[in-house]
Amino acid sequence: MTGLSFVTGVRVDPDHPPDLRRSTLGIRLLGTLVSQDPQWSMASIHELPAGSARSLMLSDTIQGARVFAIERERILLLVDGRLEYIDGSGSVAPVPVNVHPGAVLGRGIRETAADSYTVPREDLTEALTHLDDLMMQARVVPSFRDGRPVGFKLFSIREGSFYARLGLRNGDVLQRINGLDLDSPDKALEAFHTLRDSRRIELQIERDGAPVRKVFDVQ
Repeated sequence: MTGLSFVTGVRVDPDHPPDLRRSTLGIRLLGTLVSQDPQWSMASIHELPAGSARSLMLSDTIQGARVFAIERERILLLVDGRLEYIDGSGSVAPVPVNVHPGAVLGRGIRETAADSYTVPREDLTEALTHLDDLMMQARVVPSFRDGRPVGFKLFSIREGSFYARLGLRNGDVLQRINGLDLDSPDKALEAFHTLRDSRRIELQIERDGAPVRKVFDVQ
């Protein structure tokens, strides 16, 4: 039976997957957020020659290629009608970040008042660059109510993790970032993009059925 990607319109036989080759595009994968619903998956990449980092979701285009699939350790791109992959290996240098071996994500975050925190800029950049490490510290899945997405729910948050340092708890539903609703993939991606350059971050959370607002000053 032939499978159809409703995002790209390309048919792929699941019993005979195509031969994949590593893409020669000037892109390196930094990390992925993989959701059970593929439309909510996200990849963070480093692009040349601009040397900039950006995020991608299914059907996004980059350097003439279209994102076909986002997997745990790689992304598949549709390039001139053929599938190619990009993973975290290769010669393209990642975004420079001052990371020390064994460093703990968010180690400089400090709570200054109830639900108010300071976050060092380098801690935020480090977390957004190392999405694979971030995803190992908790389960983050889309949350639905009456069949409609309302945000992202957090489970299995590790003690001392980046999420814990932000004051987040198991069962919290992240509904808004800087006033942007997280009720669609496009809005989630837009909100994610705002984090990298934000000086102040506001999170709207639902906790045990009640709203919680957390504010972070990025310094």
